Amino acid sequence: MNVLIFEDENHTARRLVQLLKKYDPEINVLDIISSVKDGVEWYRNNPAPDLVFQDILLNDGNCFDIFEQVKVNAPLIFTTAYNEFALRSFQVNSIDYVLKPYDFEDIKAALDKFNQFREMFLVPENELLKKILFSERPGVKKRFLVKVGDRYRSVKSEEIAWLIYDDGLTFAVTFGNARFPVNFSIDQLSALLDNDLFFQVNRKYIINIESIKNIHTWFNSRLKLDIAPKPAEDIIVSRERVRDFKLWLDK
Repeated sequence: MNVLIFEDENHTARRLVQLLKKYDPEINVLDIISSVKDGVEWYRNNPAPDLVFQDILLNDGNCFDIFEQVKVNAPLIFTTAYNEFALRSFQVNSIDYVLKPYDFEDIKAALDKFNQFREMFLVPENELLKKILFSERPGVKKRFLVKVGDRYRSVKSEEIAWLIYDDGLTFAVTFGNARFPVNFSIDQLSALLDNDLFFQVNRKYIINIESIKNIHTWFNSRLKLDIAPKPAEDIIVSRERVRDFKLWLDK
């Protein structure tokens, strides 16, 4: 199978190649493309690949800039940091997606699905793709109803310093160091909370920008955060999220 990869982060691209080879050593990676310009040129000068792993945001634009200049006749599996709510419609349009940061099981599931339903992977029209990917976010969640003993109270979202997924449950911790469970997954909360205030730094933690006290460089191009109230473990920004985290801080 001939596979084309669009990815503008070198380490992420190398990781994807490793996972593809682990799945099937016979997979042939035709090229790794990091820009819209190079992608358009590639499609104009080469036959269509069997499959494309398509990053949405490239270093000089987004993938729709490619689709508007050339016709892409290959099935696409998107690799993206977008939340699952914005991408659910991909499933009904027979296009798969993999959320970053991904691991072997994520890639295996996508390829298994592709191989099983290969003829169903069609490329929808550009406007439909745009609607799926850039649809309006759900309403920003402003507060949480929590039960304290035999009473209820409403906690404003901005009172929350960080949220953690721990042993199958999600908890919110306030700046006053109160801890309470919330009935949402970390990925759901990442979509619902105000992204000017909150950022998902890894698969386990979402932090409020006001909780950050210091930022340190860390191993493997990661970052270590000092936040308050202090959790029981180090808060590490995963390597795949470092770039977006820096952009978030620099809004």
